[in-house]
Parts: sequence; structure tokens; C-alpha cells
Amino acid sequence: MFEIPAVHAAMLVGAVGAVMPMWRAHGTDCRVRIAHGAMAVSMVAMMIPGAPAWIHLLEGGVLIALALFVTGETMHRRTAVPCAVDLTAMGVLLLLAPTAAPMPGASASVPPGHHHGGAGIPTGWLPVVVLVCWALVALHLFRSTPPRERRSGVRTAAAGSALMILGMAPMAV
Repeated sequence: MFEIPAVHAAMLVGAVGAVMPMWRAHGTDCRVRIAHGAMAVSMVAMMIPGAPAWIHLLEGGVLIALALFVTGETMHRRTAVPCAVDLTAMGVLLLLAPTAAPMPGASASVPPGHHHGGAGIPTGWLPVVVLVCWALVALHLFRSTPPRERRSGVRTAAAGSALMILGMAPMAV
């Protein structure tokens, strides 16, 4: 998807953030582990040069479907809800990802080969808005957790979310 080394480094950091909550998996359900594994695979897949755009559209759809799957987790809501937020935001960003598809009527101010929208649809600031909302919701979920409950994997999940947000930042620009 991207060929710039700094972008690859950010995406690698995002992949590490996706697996971070799995390190403290004692407080999570199998659904959450599956979801975090899928997010890590998705982050690594974004680093593969020459991958077709439809792969990223498929990844986005799968991540959104996994968000619905994770919401069925009832035992560990403190880690399942942030995971569902991460899955949804990452899935939406992948669906809005830049493609190399030519856009009809593209203006001269848009660099060739860089158009937001998985289907070549111009989205403007929408990916940035999604990224900022993701960060705000993740922060709210962390801050709304009582301090005595933050030790049960919530801190790790919040750190993982922050790293994934950093890793997905290149998608928004």
C-alpha cells in the first residue's frame, strides 16, 4: 500500500500495538485474541508492496465483521469494548484507504495515484476525522475505567490502541 520506510515503521508499530493486548491475555476472551490477531495480520498486510487494493477493502470488511463478533463477549467487557472500537475504526480507515485507481475528473492539485476512498471516491478529511474520533474514544474508554480496574489489561489495551492509531495515521494523510 505504501512504499515509504517511515510509513512502514509506523505500521510495524501498529502491528506491535495490535498484539500487545494478547501478551496479557489472561483477562480476555478467545474472541478478543482472534480480533487482535486479525488486526496484526492486517497491519502487516498493509506493508506488502504491490498488494491489490481489493485486499485492503476485504480486510476492512473482515475487521468490521470481527467488531460485531467481539461485541458478543460478555465476561470481559473492559477489554472487548476497546477492541471493538479499534476494529471498527481500523476497518473504516481501510475502506477509505488511498488507492492507485484513477479517479474520473481528478483535479491537478491531487497527486496522481493517491486518491482516498477504497472505491476511488474522494473522502477529503473523513479519514482524519475517523482517526481523531478513534483516539478520543480510546482515551475516554481508558479514563472512564476506575483506577482499581485499570490493572486488569485495560492499561495494556489502551497502550495497544495508541500504537495502532499511530500505525494507522499514514492512512489518514
